[in-house]
Amino acid sequence: MKTKQWLCLAALTTMVNAPLNAGEWVIKAGGFWAQTDSSMTTKTLLDRDLTLDFEDTFNLEEEQFLPFAQIGYQFNDRHHVFADWRRLHRSAQTKAVGAIESLPNFPEYGIAAGASINTRMDIDVLRAGYGYSFYKTERVEIGGSLGLHVMFIEMGFSGEIAGCVENNGQLICESTSTSGEVVDESITAPLPDIGFWASYEFADDWTIAAHSEVFYISLDNVSGYLTDLNATISYAISPNWDAEIGYNYYQVGADWDETSLKYKYQGPMFNVAYKF
Repeated sequence: MKTKQWLCLAALTTMVNAPLNAGEWVIKAGGFWAQTDSSMTTKTLLDRDLTLDFEDTFNLEEEQFLPFAQIGYQFNDRHHVFADWRRLHRSAQTKAVGAIESLPNFPEYGIAAGASINTRMDIDVLRAGYGYSFYKTERVEIGGSLGLHVMFIEMGFSGEIAGCVENNGQLICESTSTSGEVVDESITAPLPDIGFWASYEFADDWTIAAHSEVFYISLDNVSGYLTDLNATISYAISPNWDAEIGYNYYQVGADWDETSLKYKYQGPMFNVAYKF
């Protein structure tokens, strides 16, 4: 089983083993219609920095639907634990407008001008944490959270990939059609985040809420940051079902080895929640 599946299973096992007395489970599912921007900086064979914009260079879609799922457990009135997952997967086929002297984390491969390339960029973000409500009335709640998140990053390239070599300070590349896929898989170390939220029930069954979550940390040769801001309005359809609409701004980045990734999206979101 891949590391990603093991960590997802571990997060769910932790949730299931939470205290079961006088608590409430909440399962959310939905997604975002997001405007996306992503880029990566890597090293070439000539030890030069190369920045690639995935929307401009590889024609990945700038607007897409991103699924989201979360499971949470609230206990002792003010405490809750949670785990969530975001799936940020895209692919495209394009012809290279100009030459690209290196693929991310593969300096021995490049792309010649006019070459036909298939690109795949898959990012999964798994988060788990604990939240505490430090101010709570019948209609108002304010709280904070501490958690960890892990990013799984997988990029695949296929088509007319060029093999490159360095010769006396010059880069020489020869195009060949690959039958398989050049794949790079990376995983960040678990990185911490801190969050704050507030909600207000302004009418029966209607609630507005705002949430923010940030972090920045550097450990050895890995560093990363996250900014997650959203505002929502929700309606209690029944005692067990809620519907929620809102707007989300999400930016995440990671630096590892000699590679730097930046990913940002913003747009409207819709979720449904089931409580039991």
